[in-house]
Amino acid sequence: ARHTPSCDTPATMGLCGCCGSPPVDEAATGDDVMNRNRRCTDVLFLILYAAFMVAFFAIGVIGFTSGDPRILLYGTDYEGKLCTEDLPARYWVNPLEIYELTQATHTFDMKDVKSICLKDCPVTASTGLNWVCNYPDSVDGYGYAATTRDEWAAINYDYYDMLSDALKKQSLNNKGPCYPVLLPTVNAYESCTYYGNASATAVTALKAEMTDKGSGGNLEGDAELLAVGPMVAVLSATVSDYLSTPMATFERYVDDFSQAWVVLLVMGFIAPVVLSFVWMGVLRYFTGMFAYLIIFMVNAMAMLCTLYLYMKAGVIGSDQVTAYVGTDMGDNLEGYTDPSEDNAEVMEVCAHIALAITICLFLFSILMLKRVRTAVAVIKVATQAIGGAPSVVFFPLAPVFASLLFGAWWIAAGIYIYSSGEIKQQTCTLEAGKSPMKYCADQTNVPNANCHCGYESVMDESLQYTLLYHLFGLLWTTQFFQAMTMLTLASVFATYYFRGGSYGTSLSGWLNTPVIQAFRKMSWYHTGSAAFGSLLVAILQFIRIIVAYMVHQLKKAGKDNVLVKYAACCVQYCLWYLQKIIEWINRNTYILIAIEGKSFCASAMEALSLIFNNLATVGAVNVIGDVLLFLGKLSVSLTCGVLAFLYLDDDAYTTGENKVSSPLLIVVFCIIFGFVIAGLFMSVVEMAIDTTLLSFCKDCKLHGGKPRYAPPLLESVLGKFETKAEKEANKNKA
Repeated sequence: ARHTPSCDTPATMGLCGCCGSPPVDEAATGDDVMNRNRRCTDVLFLILYAAFMVAFFAIGVIGFTSGDPRILLYGTDYEGKLCTEDLPARYWVNPLEIYELTQATHTFDMKDVKSICLKDCPVTASTGLNWVCNYPDSVDGYGYAATTRDEWAAINYDYYDMLSDALKKQSLNNKGPCYPVLLPTVNAYESCTYYGNASATAVTALKAEMTDKGSGGNLEGDAELLAVGPMVAVLSATVSDYLSTPMATFERYVDDFSQAWVVLLVMGFIAPVVLSFVWMGVLRYFTGMFAYLIIFMVNAMAMLCTLYLYMKAGVIGSDQVTAYVGTDMGDNLEGYTDPSEDNAEVMEVCAHIALAITICLFLFSILMLKRVRTAVAVIKVATQAIGGAPSVVFFPLAPVFASLLFGAWWIAAGIYIYSSGEIKQQTCTLEAGKSPMKYCADQTNVPNANCHCGYESVMDESLQYTLLYHLFGLLWTTQFFQAMTMLTLASVFATYYFRGGSYGTSLSGWLNTPVIQAFRKMSWYHTGSAAFGSLLVAILQFIRIIVAYMVHQLKKAGKDNVLVKYAACCVQYCLWYLQKIIEWINRNTYILIAIEGKSFCASAMEALSLIFNNLATVGAVNVIGDVLLFLGKLSVSLTCGVLAFLYLDDDAYTTGENKVSSPLLIVVFCIIFGFVIAGLFMSVVEMAIDTTLLSFCKDCKLHGGKPRYAPPLLESVLGKFETKAEKEANKNKA
């Protein structure tokens, strides 16, 4: 039998807006509602996503085969070649170039400073003077061809004594092919870094060599070379002061973490999980108390604000206040309510406006009391649904780990792709008297093999588009993981609702839990819809990144005037707001897909229709639910922080071998971890609330304003839908 309620019957004027409801199928079960229209949806977008990901991983594989991240870390030598395993250490042969880099006003950077690849970083000689010379087969012809590279490495890169007098004089002027080792170096990430003062022994030997080859040390480079030691001492001191404090602090905190790892484990992971379950229990049994307390506090604060404004305006004096709150309070308020302190007329107008708002708020609260009852019932049913399938709480961890694994691949592949560009000479200033040309042996027809700028990995247009494609793959995939998570959770909670507050036989067996059943169903039917919804969000995120990059480039170019800044801010805010709207629509769309199994667009229209027809109920549920969930996350995280602080205050961590230098960072990490973990749990609760709410609204729409499949708790608040047979039976009993 079918029954079509009219728009003006009491049934359709109930809690849900149901005008225009379809005919009621009294024989349909909750499973019929969820499965009779289910089919594979948005297959085209699934095919598109699959093709996109095949190309995405193919690009990553190509990047692994053609890229070399060493160029990003170590750069190239003066011939544009990477340092290899045989010669891994990169050494800058002329420290004067590095110093002049800090003073340069022309186009000149670290890549233009001459460097060479060595087995180990050179050391100053205990007696005499060491030299580091060009590769013996140097491409610029300034080498020593009579020596092989192996022999060159065996003699510590020093063939200075084998050079002609002309080349020795050239080397003393820091123009190669050999360069004196005056400063000690240390290997830091395969780069030879200068430290300390010049070796007195090396400087003495250099003076003697200059005197011998340069007639008393009047060569062009002697003063510069001898100034290297004091100059580097100043630079080393500056760098050391900059690095030592943060590095020492970092090392202490690392040691603290190693000593207090138990605190991090207990208070940063175990405690948030336990406290989140406790808060869900609080929601289940004390939601009503919290909801009405929130309403009372909002109205009380509005009344107090209105009263304060009237006192500031002088309409109410301290004598009237004293009559209600006592002499002490009235005397204390007198100093704050003198109307001469402010414009009394303006304050009176504000007070009248506040009074009108307070009255409207009070009347609205009274009218919303029935909606609040519904909201409380919905939240309680949502927590019951989680209690019926506890494993659902941990399901969001699966996409988190999947995202971490995918992120690791994305970072590694991105580095290799980025480093797969062609190595070319970059552009710099080649001008006589300025580095790097200042230290060139051959300064004719520059650039030439001996005198040129440094090398860099150049990204051509195709590589830039490849990196953009790689970035979009990250955005789309992370959103796809979130979409599948929401679809699965929505399916679990919709099943609970439409089966009347139970999961039926779906709890049988470890491999047949409601979560696994829902994931199988959503993966089989609706991955296309997940791909569609995630694509919309990914496109907006991608546009926001491009706009942010363009704004950054304008700022870098000095073109970020006030008008440009204002326009950029407006565009970025609008894009952010549009993204949030799309994410909200997607969330509710996924719930309707889980309920009815229709396509993305059809479900989106149905979700929006249900929400706008039930704005009061939806608003009440969202406000109360959001406040309670935020309080939950805040309570869990702060409790974890307090417990961690108390734990670290124990003698075990204040004295002895396990003493920590400061509990601050550990406590902060526990608070952050607690908030993140509580957020994962509360996201499940939030999805349960939203799914229960839309299931309830859909149920009302299908059955003339009264829910038919609602769990008993909702039935007790709203009443139960009765079929014609049940109505006749009840009538006969009466």
